[in-house]
Amino acid sequence: MNDTARLPEKDLPPGRHQQLKQHLMREIRDIPIPADTRSRRPAWSRPVVAVPVAAGALALAVLAGVALTDTNDSVTRVGRDGPATSVFAPRVNGDTVDGAVQLLDRIAAVAARSRAAEPIRDDQYVYVRSRVAFATVGEGVPTTLAPLHTREAWKAVDGARPGLAREPGQPRRADEEPIEPDARPGELGYDRSTNYRHLSTLPTDPDAMYRWLRAQADNDADDRNPDQDDFVLVTELLNESLMPPQVGAALYRAAARIPGVLVVPDAVDAADRHGVAIVRYDSYNPGVRDELIFDKDTLRYIGSRRVATKATDSIEAGQVLGTSAVLETAVVDGPGVRP
Repeated sequence: MNDTARLPEKDLPPGRHQQLKQHLMREIRDIPIPADTRSRRPAWSRPVVAVPVAAGALALAVLAGVALTDTNDSVTRVGRDGPATSVFAPRVNGDTVDGAVQLLDRIAAVAARSRAAEPIRDDQYVYVRSRVAFATVGEGVPTTLAPLHTREAWKAVDGARPGLAREPGQPRRADEEPIEPDARPGELGYDRSTNYRHLSTLPTDPDAMYRWLRAQADNDADDRNPDQDDFVLVTELLNESLMPPQVGAALYRAAARIPGVLVVPDAVDAADRHGVAIVRYDSYNPGVRDELIFDKDTLRYIGSRRVATKATDSIEAGQVLGTSAVLETAVVDGPGVRP
């Protein structure tokens, strides 16, 4: 993981750097896309999500090759026409619709009705098998998505013991790496933990969940966007975790209150499954949007992707920069043990 770009600590909220750095090193293999290819590269701030595009502009962006001019007079090119795939999102910037509140309410209702996990012991592990691929973005080199491959993660139920991640076949990276234990209560990053025991303590009321999300923000920082930070936190909580049903329902209904959240009716995960996505354009990294993908029929969370929304010298608008698909989630008795 030494090839991962070093993250500037000054761009992250105080107390969040280490937690986010671990998340980025584990999940993201790219660096930010320039907001304007004629100017400097913007600083990386957060792993996921984005700046809303005007609704009128979105309505015009329905044909391949159409160019949109934003308030900075820079050009955003709409992705080429064609079917959506795990590596490309056609008509990016012209494929979003309203209705996130209604969709998330339906997703929450499904989550609330899902069967709760059997009694889980603190000495057990949450196992998640997924299919993933990430792009490496660099100056003067073509941007390509790495080959899709399997990733397995084992996280301690109580977060107190090291976990394990297996991701074989990655260049310049070990096939097997430890997952560090979560911080203890009172230490930095604790409220962003995704161990099952901590998730079980989160609010089950949507109002309380929304207040909890807001409370995690760095309210003393002038350069933070709380709506963006809320969406990032929702994404982090869903990443490689087992979400208790009532907590998940509250989380989705709270996410529906975040301004700038939109719907993409046809998003494809890393297993080439077509779903519907909840998306937000990244407030800190213009030119990127992040998507949470749900099965169109069951409304279960099935994966995520990170999509370029602006063309650069090495990136095409609509190009997928990171993709994942959740294939299996279970509780097992130890790291390395499969269901």
